[in-house]
Amino acid sequence: MTEPVPTCQLKITLRDTSPPIWRRVTLPADTSLARLHDIIQACFGWDGSHLHAFTEPGSGRQFPGFSAPPDHGPRPGSDEEATSLAEVLPYEGSRLEYTYDFGDDWRHQIILEKTLPASAGERRVHCTGGRRAMPAAEDLGGAWGLQAVLDALADRNAPACEPWTGLAGTLREEGFDPTAFDREALDRELAAFDPQPPTAAPAAKTAPGRPAAAPGGHLCFCGEAHDDQDLDLDTEFLPVRPVSLAPRADLAATAREVPPVNAALRLARWCQDGRAVTSRDVLKPTLGRAAVQELGLWARDDELSALQPAQRETRLARLRSSGDLPCLDHPWTLALCTDLVEIRSGTARPGTGLSTAETDEGVLDLWSTALAAELDELDNLAALGLPPVLLAALGMQDEDATGLTAAALRALYEVPDDEWLDTTLLVEALRSNLPPHEARLIELLLLQILDQAALILADYQAADAETSPETGQTHHHIVLDILGVKGTPDSSDDTPLPGTRLRLTPLGRHGLREYLLDQGVPAPLIGELADADAPTLLEALLDYDPASAHTEITGWINHRGQGPAAVQLIDACAGLEPDTALRRLSAAPALAELSEPRALAVLRKAAASQVPGCAQSAAIALAGRGETPEGHGPELQLWGLIDQLWGPLGLADEALAEFLDQERDEVIPLLEQTADDLWRCDHPATRAVLEAAGRHLKTRDKVLAKRLRKSATKAGSQRRQ
Repeated sequence: MTEPVPTCQLKITLRDTSPPIWRRVTLPADTSLARLHDIIQACFGWDGSHLHAFTEPGSGRQFPGFSAPPDHGPRPGSDEEATSLAEVLPYEGSRLEYTYDFGDDWRHQIILEKTLPASAGERRVHCTGGRRAMPAAEDLGGAWGLQAVLDALADRNAPACEPWTGLAGTLREEGFDPTAFDREALDRELAAFDPQPPTAAPAAKTAPGRPAAAPGGHLCFCGEAHDDQDLDLDTEFLPVRPVSLAPRADLAATAREVPPVNAALRLARWCQDGRAVTSRDVLKPTLGRAAVQELGLWARDDELSALQPAQRETRLARLRSSGDLPCLDHPWTLALCTDLVEIRSGTARPGTGLSTAETDEGVLDLWSTALAAELDELDNLAALGLPPVLLAALGMQDEDATGLTAAALRALYEVPDDEWLDTTLLVEALRSNLPPHEARLIELLLLQILDQAALILADYQAADAETSPETGQTHHHIVLDILGVKGTPDSSDDTPLPGTRLRLTPLGRHGLREYLLDQGVPAPLIGELADADAPTLLEALLDYDPASAHTEITGWINHRGQGPAAVQLIDACAGLEPDTALRRLSAAPALAELSEPRALAVLRKAAASQVPGCAQSAAIALAGRGETPEGHGPELQLWGLIDQLWGPLGLADEALAEFLDQERDEVIPLLEQTADDLWRCDHPATRAVLEAAGRHLKTRDKVLAKRLRKSATKAGSQRRQ
């Protein structure tokens, strides 16, 4: 006969509800956490359609109700099937957290109120108390949505905010009473639950066929062993494409009307005569209510804006702290952080930053600073709303997403004006070449970042945003897929799922440029090179797209005149080193723009000179105009082709391969025409270029590759003679 065990009396409270919704239950101390999950589901009317987890508040130890990826678990004591109440609630007053639905984040606090003596009676679960009824709240949006519905039911004249209007109306028609709680009905329901004790804990082991992690490494959820390192995305900060910005005055005028900035400025002016604040540096409640009404801040609150004036005043009268109202707290915090408001001796007055913010440059700096501060938060996984239990199961830390926000926002910045960023294409590009499960994780992180960024950018009028109605469901499916939960809807790693679309506004392009510059990303402006010398111009143009390069070149030439421009460009082409060969790549389209007699005279003089690099560049430019430069024959084309490939090869072997791929429509036909004669070219890099080109083209065109290698051999023999 099984020995009797003590009985636990638990109080389970649904967090963030006011008045609180709670239930009191009794059950054997050896009941498993898995069975407690079932009991909580019944107590609060959940249907079990989402993930859940238990957490010890002190240690942070997780007891997820799903299987973590094989390399991350199970850990001793982390299996809810193998853990009893007595193990996690050892004494009266002990606490445990239960989270259900990691999207809505329903959090329940469990407290062991009493440990009752062991009884030889039947093992069963009882409900001995509780407060307030619980409506059907699955997928309601969390405690905030529930509170909105309950508030609407409490005040029958107050409509519920969207999207809860329909539910509130249905509950009114059904006569739902939030204050009622039927203890006896719940007790009868709980009687059907067998308070099962824990099962044997499964032994931690490596799955068959999985490699063992090396010391200092870990088994990745992709199934491979890796050294410990952050997610390796190719986010090297090369320059972004150059852009043009709207006039500063126009940007400043728009920034002044951005709701958070406009509200912060008006709050600062409102404090002109001094306003009393609490010890927490927020306005005293009476003044907070006055600010919301007088400045019309309520218009930024969905609930308050849906009310009639008298109802709004009644609702505001319940305000206990000015910090509890986002439409006031957000601009107030912004005003304090940017010195629009300063507090001394318990009184708030306009700060030193207000006069600066009244200028065009000042308000743009204010707007950019506020936007960047919120975007910086997205580098912290905790700010993305990801389930803590997911991060724990994957062994991730809050800072592990560092760099992903910059990568996502960089992609948005690269999109041309008036065009949308297609999230699915971005995700596909950034997760390519990653193992499937790691790619899934990158997809989830990017979608979360873009969703949060969309809210921030839209609030600051930096972008137009469109969110797919399937976004929330998509994220949920990805979470399940990462965790390997069985029975999830079929999804393919090869098929990106819909997410948020974004389109930058002119003000947003300015703001993201400032953000990227702070992140160390070069973000050039078209026209900013007008005063640069020729070498600086030509090196910068290597990262420009053709249209932007043409605009920059035209402006640069017009700024100094064609004659002086020709002299500076030709001088920058001198030398046969790889870096000067790269300059000559950029100089070719610039020299092609020259047409005035003085400029052409400069080119003819340079072509006739014996200066390596200068002579050939000038001669090639003149040949492009139909002239036959004196002293240069058919070999000029060969020299130009070798020099064109020498610049990328001088950077790295991979750079030449990339150049051949990007310029294949122009370069490959030239190589095919001249491969058998290129060995005759007197360029010092001829042999090196032909050997490298032969290697890289071997898999694409074996015949051409063989011709180039043969030509390289001849070039080597010629040099030895």
